[in-house]
Amino acid sequence: MSRTVSFEGARRAMKTWMGASLVLACVLTLAACDHATDGIDGPFLVDRFGEFTLVEPLSAVQGEVDFAGGQTLAFEAAFNKQSNWVIEITGQESGAVKRIEGFSREIDDLVATWNGSTSVLPFFRAEPVEAKLLIDGAVLDESPPVTVEVTSARVYPGEEVTGFEEDDPATLVLGNFEFEFDLTATGPSSEIPAAEGESFYLLRSTGGPTVADPFFIGLTSIFPAADGPDYFSVPTTIPEDLFFNAALYSFGTPNTIAVVQVGVDSNGNGVYNDGIDAVVSVIDQPVDWQGWQLFSIPFSDTNFTQEQLETIVAVRVLLISDNNGQPNPPLPVDYGIDFITFTAGGPLEL
Repeated sequence: MSRTVSFEGARRAMKTWMGASLVLACVLTLAACDHATDGIDGPFLVDRFGEFTLVEPLSAVQGEVDFAGGQTLAFEAAFNKQSNWVIEITGQESGAVKRIEGFSREIDDLVATWNGSTSVLPFFRAEPVEAKLLIDGAVLDESPPVTVEVTSARVYPGEEVTGFEEDDPATLVLGNFEFEFDLTATGPSSEIPAAEGESFYLLRSTGGPTVADPFFIGLTSIFPAADGPDYFSVPTTIPEDLFFNAALYSFGTPNTIAVVQVGVDSNGNGVYNDGIDAVVSVIDQPVDWQGWQLFSIPFSDTNFTQEQLETIVAVRVLLISDNNGQPNPPLPVDYGIDFITFTAGGPLEL
């Protein structure tokens, strides 16, 4: 009898202790919840349901930037809540555009540092640029545009064949064999903003009832400098690692085809010999869009060997009229080309 009374007493004591522990745990949990709410739920609710307020307008940490010298440019701004933001930077002479995007309550150097690159062609020049802030896709009127002077443009990696900034007859030779080029337009041009620098090369045919309609309009050939090495400098001769890059501009003119060829010195005489030296087309492209586009082609797509890539002696740019689509009489065809480069390890990055 005495053993039964002792067991019941112990069981009741245990239940009492468990109940007290449960109450204490609930009290501690509620207390902890109160502290967590103070630090998290408030801003979280503002982020979800609060009205957007600009705390600090967009600013640049410096008034000018020297990209060629290795400098970068950081932007700053602050909001009362996490927001989708875009900083859109526009070149005031080139028309180049760079977009930096993010989702945060603050904009600082960790999320908005510009190295002079572009989002779409053309490239930026040494020029004034204007940066404006967009929130959820709309320009924020309370944050006025910021103007910064770019004292030197970004230097892109690789070996440049030409940017067509100079019209040197020894290195840039027009072949108007069919007399179909419009010579009032064809050549180095600033008719539209160049992809890089101040000028690009424009190829434009005549057309109309007074001319014939050959498939091949003509070409311009680019050679190494007369007072320099016989061959173009390339950053590597491994076909899988070497890339040919060029920017093409389309005016939206129908029936235009761009062909760009690379020639190597097959007979080893240090100059290009048409019909003797090996040539491959690295670009063979209908030009049927609007604006600039960058094309990058690995030499692994060609049959050139590593030894042949040591002797690149010419780049040829051809204008072709797609006569299968031309009306009668044929219409003029045209396109632009700029910033021809060789890069190693990958295509040219904007």
